[in-house]
Amino acid sequence: MFKKRLVVIFVLCFFTILNVPSVFAADENTETTLPFILKNENFSFSERTDAVIIDAGKEVNSSSLSISDFDVQVITTRKVDPSVVGYDGPREVIDVYTSDVNDVGSSTDTGRYIVIDFPDVGWGDGGSTEDGGYTYDATYTITYQGDQIDYVDGSSIVPEAFTQTGVVSPVLDQYRYADYNGLEYSYFYNEEAEEPLPLVVFFHGGGQGNDVYTPIRFSNGGTVWANPENQEKYPSHVLAPRNANTPDDMHKVKAVIDQMIADGKVDPNRVYITGFSMGGASTWTFLKTYPGFAAAAAPLCPAGGPDSVENAKAVAYLPLWTFVDEDDFLLDLVVGNDETYGQYWNDSLLTILPENRLDDPPYNGHVFDGHAVWLPVYNEYVHPERGMLIDWLFTKSKIRGVSDVEVETVSRVAPTLPETVVVDVNYSATGVVSEERAVVWDAVDEESYGNEGPGAFTVEGTIEGTVEKAVATVTVEYRNRISDLKGTVTGLDIVHGNKNALMKKLEKAEDFLANSKHDKTAQAVQMVENFNKQVQNFVKPGKLTEEQANEMMEAGKETIRSITN
Repeated sequence: MFKKRLVVIFVLCFFTILNVPSVFAADENTETTLPFILKNENFSFSERTDAVIIDAGKEVNSSSLSISDFDVQVITTRKVDPSVVGYDGPREVIDVYTSDVNDVGSSTDTGRYIVIDFPDVGWGDGGSTEDGGYTYDATYTITYQGDQIDYVDGSSIVPEAFTQTGVVSPVLDQYRYADYNGLEYSYFYNEEAEEPLPLVVFFHGGGQGNDVYTPIRFSNGGTVWANPENQEKYPSHVLAPRNANTPDDMHKVKAVIDQMIADGKVDPNRVYITGFSMGGASTWTFLKTYPGFAAAAAPLCPAGGPDSVENAKAVAYLPLWTFVDEDDFLLDLVVGNDETYGQYWNDSLLTILPENRLDDPPYNGHVFDGHAVWLPVYNEYVHPERGMLIDWLFTKSKIRGVSDVEVETVSRVAPTLPETVVVDVNYSATGVVSEERAVVWDAVDEESYGNEGPGAFTVEGTIEGTVEKAVATVTVEYRNRISDLKGTVTGLDIVHGNKNALMKKLEKAEDFLANSKHDKTAQAVQMVENFNKQVQNFVKPGKLTEEQANEMMEAGKETIRSITN
């Protein structure tokens, strides 16, 4: 008996020992490699790596994370020449938190993603993606220095390493790069558009065009238009040429735009030209090369101008808005151009800012160099009357108006629409001119002008050379057709009794309508309805054909519509 007890105890102990690892598995530490992405943000001054986002694989307790747990190092290398190192050193970690989504700014108590946040503002700290007119790629190394990272399910990890798997820059990732006859450029298309949209042409400043990637990364002058909030208000496309300074360069820029127009992407009457510093001079070079092409222009602290009275007069009626800071080294040049040539301009404004200050995060009141007027103008500056530059630009079009078209017809007769409409076009040199443009009208549904139609309706038309539509308002007249019906009945080849029955109903309807003492319209309508019923009844026995009956009944319906109107 005693031996049997020993055997049972031994077996129980054996199975207990086998199951000990599973009892404590939830607290087991494991070593692993976790993937992460770089999250870049295109701020007003420069694109920066705003954070790294680690995919922990499953939900993490944020309470197990600490800033001191993570050491982050970065090496940046020139995109067009990786042998050139721009920075090799640490990134300052200002926050670590969990998130439910693979993005920044959504801190949660638990989450699958670990966000390591860096300062949004910094110079020479390895955070910027451009420097000295070049764009840099960044390779990040993350070292975990903590005890462990706890998962919600009770398990934990001690990351052995982290692997960089990608870079996300929400706005800049939508830009593409191309070359036209040696002219490199980047561009953004609003892919949701089904019709031609306005185009913003942005010319970068000096020293920011050593590669095709940098013009849209040094400041957001080339990308602010593509920000989601601006695309929601002003759907548009963007073109950012690289190092376009000469008239020959402008021929190439114009060729790229012309192709966009030919492809149905761009509205030819809503092309806006802007740029700063050297790009402000390029803005003027484009205007001097193609003075009648743009709908509006905004040269910012331009390092150039019209250069002649002839060039100034060529844009006498072009909407112009020039900006400069009062501490800009180009102030005298900009003011001098305005004093010399402004007298020839009819829609021009020079705005001189007292300082280049950005109040919104992440700059929070920082005042930039006196030459950086583009920072507040493209992002925050609000004119007391014009509003922001973007608001002003997108109100401008070379098409200033399309004449209203009024057309009249009678029931069941297709309206005759004009072959041309009058369009008011703003020409840079001469101002607004009214001119005839060919128009192709949309097909008109017959029911629109039938007896059951609305009485008045509109038709849209496509105008030659414009995105704006012509609109014709068609008014349908419904006539009293009793006299016509009496003539038709008289000519019918039917027996006298049937003909007389129809005629009596029409005559009674006329008598009711002629009664000036009492309103007998209801009785008149009833008589015409009775007439139509009898006409319909004459079809089956062959007294009237379907065609005869339908024509008479439609005239009866038109008469009823005339009476009831």
